[in-house]
Amino acid sequence: MSTGYCPDVGSWPSVADALDRAGVERPRAFTHPVVFRRCVSCQQVNVVREGDFVCVFCDGALPSGWNIDR
Repeated sequence: MSTGYCPDVGSWPSVADALDRAGVERPRAFTHPVVFRRCVSCQQVNVVREGDFVCVFCDGALPSGWNIDR
């Protein structure tokens, strides 16, 4: 799974609006929403799996809120 583009799952309304304005057919939501978090300890981007907010690189705690753009 790439961590080059890490949208917040809450960004769907903006994505849907842009697709609608462009006349592009779209699904009702992200087909597979993925939760991304940046580790505050090691700065690596993580994919949160099964609600486990722990960094796979350093075992640090991941924040509950989206923090990729910081």
